[in-house]
Amino acid sequence: MRAVVYLRQSLDRTGDGAAVERQRNDCLKLCADRGWDVLREYVDNDTSASSKKPRPQYIEMLAAIGRGEVDVLVAWHIDRLTRRLTELEHLIEISQDTGLRIVTVTGDIDLSNDAGRLVGRILASVARGEVERKGARQKRAQQQAAQEGRPAGGRRAFGYESDGLTIRDDEAELVKAAYVDLLQGASLKSIAKRWNDAEMLTTVGNRWIHSTVRETLLNPRYAGVRTYRGEVVGPAVWEPLIDQDTFDAADALLRMPERLVTTGNARKYLLPGLALCWCGSDVTTGRTRHNKRTYNCRATKHLSRAAEPVDALIGGGEIDGVHVRGVVVERLSRPDASSLLTSCHAPEIDDLKAKAEAIRERIDNLATGLEEGILTLASARKASERLRAELDSIERRLQQATTADVLGPLVHAADVEEAWSKCDLRQRRAVIDTLMIVTLLPPPRGRRAFEPESVQIAWKDGRS
Repeated sequence: MRAVVYLRQSLDRTGDGAAVERQRNDCLKLCADRGWDVLREYVDNDTSASSKKPRPQYIEMLAAIGRGEVDVLVAWHIDRLTRRLTELEHLIEISQDTGLRIVTVTGDIDLSNDAGRLVGRILASVARGEVERKGARQKRAQQQAAQEGRPAGGRRAFGYESDGLTIRDDEAELVKAAYVDLLQGASLKSIAKRWNDAEMLTTVGNRWIHSTVRETLLNPRYAGVRTYRGEVVGPAVWEPLIDQDTFDAADALLRMPERLVTTGNARKYLLPGLALCWCGSDVTTGRTRHNKRTYNCRATKHLSRAAEPVDALIGGGEIDGVHVRGVVVERLSRPDASSLLTSCHAPEIDDLKAKAEAIRERIDNLATGLEEGILTLASARKASERLRAELDSIERRLQQATTADVLGPLVHAADVEEAWSKCDLRQRRAVIDTLMIVTLLPPPRGRRAFEPESVQIAWKDGRS
């Protein structure tokens, strides 16, 4: 008798395959007692038999059986082979076509006759019932854990140990700093770079990218909140890393449409969309035929200025081989810089979010009304334009409400120039947008050297 042995374990928590090894010993003993030659072992470790996910070794074994290479299939129990009736019916068809005999350590099953098929189906149904009961118990246990604010288990959360309660200090400090950086204008890409530079991997061992950072910072657990299936159920028992207001601000900021643009559409340079041409239009970037970056008027294309010296004048760098400190650093280093900080209270974030959601729902209702013939196309379009204008206004206010004072870390820094050098591009643009209006004037005719006077700066606080 040509025998094959199939071994499977649903969940291998330790990775040592101990349960598979126990099955192997029992199955090989059965084969030896009956004098069968074991041609091969097929092993699907840490693999469920109740899901629809393919089991590679099981599929390969069925192929060998279909080729007529196997006389008897040995497993520890029928539920090691399958917990799904559809798979059992497939086994029945194969056994009838090939004369396959199925033997288990816990009792033989002869699928070639109706009695054996009945027993097999009963055992498969029992195995399926056990899966469903186990799932119900697990679901209830998870609900109870959520109601009590306890961790749910599963994959370790970044910043906490595997128990879900103990803070892992080195990771936790990165998480705390990331929320601060985000609300001060930092990009997710720059946060990912800082975490990678610190040689901190995700809890599954991967390097960070902007999307995994976003997913992490949107997790309410860092504010000490317990959720179940995406819904907040109450306070958690573990110590939070941030307060609720900080999380709400970050959550609102990360869910704003402009934060969802692809990295290919993200700003790459300092002043596009911020600086103005002397005609009033904003500027965009371009390139000369010698590949030198320029700032060009978006509207009329009548202005083209070399970009590097303009950026250096504003943010600091080299102009004609001479290092300049930069207007931003100079202004924030003055003794009166603290007067730039505002003390006004931002609008209530929850109220703004609710208003934005209500407007989106009204926009959706317009589409429904148009489909049902209640509204005409013209009336729906007019109402939609008005509502979208209101939504844009609400989202701008929400952005202002959820963005912390971008100037504070620079104004309070012991070394403003060093603090500025550590800011990423998004943070620098936020500072410039808060401080000033930059207007590019036409350069004087006949002069090739950069003229700082051709860059006009109007301070938003009215000072010079």
